[in-house]
Amino acid sequence: MEVRLAFIGFGNVARSFARILTARADQLDEEYGLHCKTTAIATGTHGCVTSHDGIDLIEAVACIERGGQLTDLAGCEPAGDSLAVLNQCEADVLFETTPLDINSGEPAITHIRTALARGLHVVTANKGPIAFSYSELKTLAKHHGVQFRFEGTVMDGTPVFNLVERCLPGTRVLGFSGVLNSTTNLILTGMESGQSFEESLAEAQRRGIAEANADYDIDGWDAAVKAVALANVLMNAEARPADVKRSGIRGISMKDVEVAAASGNVIRLVARAEQSANGIGLVVRPELVPCASVFGSLGGTSNALVIKTDLMGEIAVVENDPGVEQTAYALLSDLISVHKALQHT
Repeated sequence: MEVRLAFIGFGNVARSFARILTARADQLDEEYGLHCKTTAIATGTHGCVTSHDGIDLIEAVACIERGGQLTDLAGCEPAGDSLAVLNQCEADVLFETTPLDINSGEPAITHIRTALARGLHVVTANKGPIAFSYSELKTLAKHHGVQFRFEGTVMDGTPVFNLVERCLPGTRVLGFSGVLNSTTNLILTGMESGQSFEESLAEAQRRGIAEANADYDIDGWDAAVKAVALANVLMNAEARPADVKRSGIRGISMKDVEVAAASGNVIRLVARAEQSANGIGLVVRPELVPCASVFGSLGGTSNALVIKTDLMGEIAVVENDPGVEQTAYALLSDLISVHKALQHT
């Protein structure tokens, strides 16, 4: 079956996904009967294009990485902007991978809403729409009979949402705790090895894990948005990032790290959700955790999530030193899920 793809956003994650799709084309065809054709790409700085005959993804990747314009690609027609692409493209699945807006989740929410209303399946790695508009978008997808998938929004390609959806039927999620931000974990473990806060942050930026302005990571906003996304999906929370009691790691000193170590502990930025009679409480803050615990053993960019359920107790998922390829894999995993759904329609 041929599945037509459109991309809104074509940054590091989408380009890594494009490489995976191309490299695994024969395998996807052989194992799943999945053949992909890209019919549209929209970017903020490299132009927006559509194509009836299909866009060569590797040529598109090369074009962007040399700083070119997508309109230079053969067989492509220019489009005004991302919404024009959504309204004009011939596509079955939209991949929305634009950057997170911490304040509103836009323009990703509008992109996804528009695509779902057109009857497109949507795969996103942008956690903003899940944190700000999950209930609306889920309802809209159901109304139009399409899939809305987002495995890459928390813990990259680690199966978190899929784990609960597919492997824990009949259970209720009562809460969770997690180390969910790679930048802060790299900083804290760097400080444990003797680097200063500034040196550890510079290392995170050099490796492309942290942005040049890493305030969202350091001040706990990224972890807060991920906590809200988890709570909204797994616990029907209807929460927003502003609902999270949040503090980051900006004030953590080498003395704090040394004092923690002397007592057999380390400091980790932990996100928590707890169900109570008053609703679901969400907290992100630095905590002392034992060195030998799941969170204490996490080094570098590693993440972990512990899900508390009513019937299965606590289940822990750990991701060791993820990179952009893991998030790109989440897009592939979600695409295969969409394809399976298409085969049964």
